[in-house]
Amino acid sequence: MEYLSFRHHKQYFAVPIECVRFIAAETALTPTNVSTGNSRQYDMVDYDGQACAILSLARLLNQPSERTRSRDLIQLMKDREQDHRDWIAALRNSLEKDVPFEKQRNPDLCAFGQWYKTFHTDDPQLGHIMSRFDEPHRRLHALAGELLEMSEQGKHDEALEILTEHEGSTLTKLLSLFNEAREVIGMTVRPTVIMLQVKDNQVIGLKVDDVGEVFECKGEQEDKQTDYLPDFAKRWLKDIRSGDGKVTVMEIDPGRLLSSAA
Repeated sequence: MEYLSFRHHKQYFAVPIECVRFIAAETALTPTNVSTGNSRQYDMVDYDGQACAILSLARLLNQPSERTRSRDLIQLMKDREQDHRDWIAALRNSLEKDVPFEKQRNPDLCAFGQWYKTFHTDDPQLGHIMSRFDEPHRRLHALAGELLEMSEQGKHDEALEILTEHEGSTLTKLLSLFNEAREVIGMTVRPTVIMLQVKDNQVIGLKVDDVGEVFECKGEQEDKQTDYLPDFAKRWLKDIRSGDGKVTVMEIDPGRLLSSAA
């Protein structure tokens, strides 16, 4: 049997290709939010003359969607960018007014530095951008010790000149990288809705983060053991299939999705 695969975070899922009626980008649909008698709310779309509920795979799994994660990451980037704008402003204020500089000088201990050491992405474009942060970030933090020492030695004006130069070079480069990272993060997630035939006369939509490929699964590749699945998922995750012997894929039973969301 053939299956259409899709991914949520690092876990792969699939539905029988024979159940797939239509695939569309979420942005191409115009859903209407509808409340049901049991106080549940669903996004509904018109498909072939009938109202169809749109279910979110992330919500079914009780997990945040990639869009939510991306939104949070973009906000983090905005916050860490502002941190460094404030950092350079505090250094200028210290040099101009001869007041203590109280910002973090160690690039590994500022909020961005601590996060940066643990960040990992599977996206090669984002990974390349993030790898370019290290040099300007470290150079910026090194300025505090260098320029404050110059000021203490009476080279006050020279220290301010150097700071101005780095505001136009090092800081600008760092701010540009924050902007590039946000743009790439915003483009990586394009939620897709898979319209699935669940009964002879009923179609529902399943919103997923990333649609994969169609693969074939032979009978001997099926694993009927579901004891290890979480209880809430046993109602609609039928079994486990290994498409090519390398990736474990969890098959979704489209016919049980609506009852699971109820």
